[in-house]
Amino acid sequence: MSSIVLATSSAAFEQKVRRAFGNEVNGSLQRRHSEGMFEDSPMAAKILVAEGPDVISIGPNVPVDLALDITREIEVERPEIGVILIAEPSPDLWERALHAGARDVLDPTATDEQIRTAFTRIIETADRRRRNLAVDAGVPDSVGRVITVVSPKGGVGKTTLATNVAVAIAANSVGRVALVDLDLQFGDVGNSLGLDPENTIADLAKIPGGVTATSLKVFMTRRDENLYALCAPMSPAEEVPEAIVARTIRILADDFEQVIVDTSAGLSEATLSAIDLSTDLVFLCDLSASALRGLRKVIDVLEDLGVSGANRYFVLNRADSRAGISVADAAAIVGMNVDVEIPASEAVARAMNFGHPVVEESPRSTASIGFESVAELFVDTGIQRKRRFSFGRDR
Repeated sequence: MSSIVLATSSAAFEQKVRRAFGNEVNGSLQRRHSEGMFEDSPMAAKILVAEGPDVISIGPNVPVDLALDITREIEVERPEIGVILIAEPSPDLWERALHAGARDVLDPTATDEQIRTAFTRIIETADRRRRNLAVDAGVPDSVGRVITVVSPKGGVGKTTLATNVAVAIAANSVGRVALVDLDLQFGDVGNSLGLDPENTIADLAKIPGGVTATSLKVFMTRRDENLYALCAPMSPAEEVPEAIVARTIRILADDFEQVIVDTSAGLSEATLSAIDLSTDLVFLCDLSASALRGLRKVIDVLEDLGVSGANRYFVLNRADSRAGISVADAAAIVGMNVDVEIPASEAVARAMNFGHPVVEESPRSTASIGFESVAELFVDTGIQRKRRFSFGRDR
């Protein structure tokens, strides 16, 4: 039986918890309360985590503000321990508890079944988090790559690039891939992959216990064995706090080998959060003068902001268009050499219309070869040599 610590002066609540678990808890459940213990949140947190319990419940009879302060201390020092607040739930308390790091808010009048269900769920989550931390401790450099696709304009093919590269990497069995749609108003990753998501990134703000690796996977849509997508909100009116975006990307980078982020046009707060956490930036543009000048401005802004730690790549989409601007001209305007040129192809539009990435639908098309070349910037997939995409027709 996992261990539980109850931070409360209420002997009656302790008995409720013991009754809810029957004879299963025995010595694995302890109630901690002493004079002056709750006058200082760091001291209280230190006492509560001393024996490394799986779950700590705080309350009843503990002031809410103090309970939240203790929760924050525990989340920082021992994030693998799950915290439940025992207080009358309200929308405001749920929000504050989420930001503090609590996993649940439980009414003191909860039934035995509700108590058992809440504690059991948090115990299971704590066990998974502890195992994850143990694995991470053995492999300190296991954080995955975060590849963010950036462009100042819409319509240049960001989603097409992100989805095709994600599919190309995942299909070649070089690790699990998470694809995040940060075009929060008009994102189309779901449609581009033929997905019908039950949940979106907007739902993460509603998770009572806050975003964790376990809860995050529940809200992602699995496309195949190696590819998971976190789709954009269903409605442009749904808001996604910047803190949720940053935390989500951090968690995914710890859990997936590759995290590919599709963004909206320009530099929104969500895009800047992703850029700040990125190991690699893909600047995407076509041969239109306005897009090229806009991309140069984006790069200049990032330089001014001091965002220079990530690897940078310049990908030119529809590079064979007759716009009167050459590839060399594009490189000169943007101030970067072009790493990959992707030619225009009718196969791309046809595939997208049916929710099939072109690297699957038409693997030998010139556009597919371009997308595969982008994928090979990040992993040695050997896509072009092994050509594992065996279905579809040449187009």
